[in-house]
Parts: sequence; structure tokens; C-alpha cells
Amino acid sequence: MKVLLVRNDNLGDLICTTPAIEALRKKYPDAQIDIVVNSYNRMAIDNNPFVDNIWVYTKPKHKKKIGAKLEALVSKIKVFWNIKKEKYDVSVVFRSEYSSSAEQFSNISGAKIKIGVKDKKNRDKFTHHIEFRNNHEVEFCFDCLKALDVKYNGEKTRFFIPGDMKKKYEDFKDIVVFHISARMKNNQMSFEKLKDIFTKLDKKIYITAEPKDFETAKRLEKETKVIFKKTDSFLDLGAFISRAKLFVTLEGGAMHLAPAIGIKTIALFGVSDINRWHPWGYKDLVLQDKTKIAENIDNELIVKHINNNL
Repeated sequence: MKVLLVRNDNLGDLICTTPAIEALRKKYPDAQIDIVVNSYNRMAIDNNPFVDNIWVYTKPKHKKKIGAKLEALVSKIKVFWNIKKEKYDVSVVFRSEYSSSAEQFSNISGAKIKIGVKDKKNRDKFTHHIEFRNNHEVEFCFDCLKALDVKYNGEKTRFFIPGDMKKKYEDFKDIVVFHISARMKNNQMSFEKLKDIFTKLDKKIYITAEPKDFETAKRLEKETKVIFKKTDSFLDLGAFISRAKLFVTLEGGAMHLAPAIGIKTIALFGVSDINRWHPWGYKDLVLQDKTKIAENIDNELIVKHINNNL
């Protein structure tokens, strides 16, 4: 049996798909299991032993220059052509909302069984429709595999880091890491709030950040006792926090990364539904203010929560 999986959105979403992929492999150990991802989220599936082939394309909309957009389009067409040649038996689109771009890969696969969420305008060609129950993304992915008789059996999220990258940080042991970055405004915290939290914490804290927050991280290092560790990529971040005994993070992709490498995770939520997006396995460690604004979470509560989980 040849199965094509499609997960062409975000890093955290793809990490949440890994338990279902592992369960699919356990159910069909001899199947060819391939997956379509984009150049942005592919790190979440690289080195995963439960997939055979990874089809990677760059979204043209992510490129600014015309030449780069055309190059990305040609690359995408090549992926379409390679998928068509494989003649898949089953395609599964792991998207909780209908996506025409994701369904394109399903349609080109030629699969007789096509699984995905129904298009509200009834234009899709899925043979099996998935009803989104507003459950956790991990659970939703298993819903997508019900037609294949794949069931959840305690699988965890997974993120695989090459040994040489882990070795880079072998001198670090049982550290506490606080990731200060978040993409959405309601998930972010101000410099003043972070400074107050770090001043109150009587622990050695390493902080990490996305490039847009590097200057804030440097300033926090200068004005508090935290140590800023600049990482080069999402994979490099994973290698660093693999040395942690506790990872504290604002809501975002990094929030799903730590549990996927077996690290205890405290998530400071902003706008999202905890039941839908909590770090898998650590729902009880999530903090969220009733306003759903991360800035409004009480600083004393955050400090106490971190200390209680060390």
C-alpha cells in the first residue's frame, strides 16, 4: 500500500502530526508512507524513521522577487509530477480547515481513498470526510486515520535531532531554558515583564529567542542574571533545549518542540484554546490569564509555577 500524507502548514502543527504517523507505521509496517511538507516546516519531519519519502516544496507566496517566485513554482510543479508518478492508494490531508492548496496534492496523487475535511462549498474530491471536533491537534490527526483503522496507543510527539548537533551542547546539563519569543501580539510579553520575572527567579536561567527578539534578549542578559543563548535554527534550538530539565516558553512553535524531545514544558498561553493546542503531555503545566493575553499572566504566579516544577 502506498500512502501520501499532506501537512503543508506550520512547524508546530506538523510536530502534532507525528504520533499519528508513528501509529500508521505500526499498523502498516510494510506500507510506503510518504509526506508532502513545505520548506518552512520540513525540519519537523526530517530524520523521522516512520516516513519513507519527504516531498518538499517552497510556497511561491513566501518569495518576494519574481524570479524566486517562478523558481518556487517550477519546483512545486516538479513535486506534483513526482507524486503523480507514484500512483498512491491513499491520501490523507492533515488540515482541520479545508485547504485547496493541500487538496491539490491529494488529487494529483491518483489515490482511490482520499481523506480530508469537507469544503464548505462542496468542491472537494475527498472520498472520506473528517468532521473536526475542536479537539487537540494530535487527536484530530488520529481522526483522519480512522478509515485506515489506526488508533491512538500512547504515541508521543517526536522531533529527531542528529547526534552531532546534540554533542554540540554536551557541556550543558539539566539547565532551565526560557524562550521569550512569540509570533502573535497577544502571545508576547514586554521587556519590562520579562525583566521582572527574571529578577524574581533565584535560578540560573538560559534564554532563547527568534532573530526578531535577539536585541531584547541581549538587553535582558545585560540587565538581569539570565544568559542568552543564540541558536541558529529551529533544529539548533531543539539541540540546545534537549539538555534542559525544564523548558518555559510563550505560545508558539517552540512550545511543541520541547515535549517532542522529551523535555518537561511550561507554556505561557495567550490567545489560543488550551484544550486545542496545549503542549502534548503537559496540559496541566499551562498558564493562561482569563483575558487570553500573555502579558496579563501574574508574574508571581509564573515564578511560583517555575520554582514548583524544578
